[in-house]
Amino acid sequence: MIMSKNIKSSHNTFKKKSKKTLYKQFDRSQKKVSPEEKESYLETLSKNLSLPGDMIAGAPIITTTGRCSLCIENYKGIIEYNSNVIKVQTKTGKICVEGNNLIIKYFTNDEMRVTGIVHSIKYC
Repeated sequence: MIMSKNIKSSHNTFKKKSKKTLYKQFDRSQKKVSPEEKESYLETLSKNLSLPGDMIAGAPIITTTGRCSLCIENYKGIIEYNSNVIKVQTKTGKICVEGNNLIIKYFTNDEMRVTGIVHSIKYC
């Protein structure tokens, strides 16, 4: 018995028709969320959960005690360190501490204590 008709799969036809709905979630060409949109989302989330925004976003927290001591929380790593400049990388950018006799007294995975005479703190 010989078949004279060719049988074709309908999968490709179905895929083309349903690409706009079914396969949309797998489309990698979708617009990425900008930092501004992400921040507004995090702000909304922190308001709804009644939590501080810096806790949700992982924003750096700098606490100074006079001109002789400061604490930096939520940092990622140390970029530069000498007695006049300490540069630290955070999620939102770089923080540059300038002064004299700057010393990192201690640091953990998310907090660091700097002592010395602090002249300026800049966001680079």
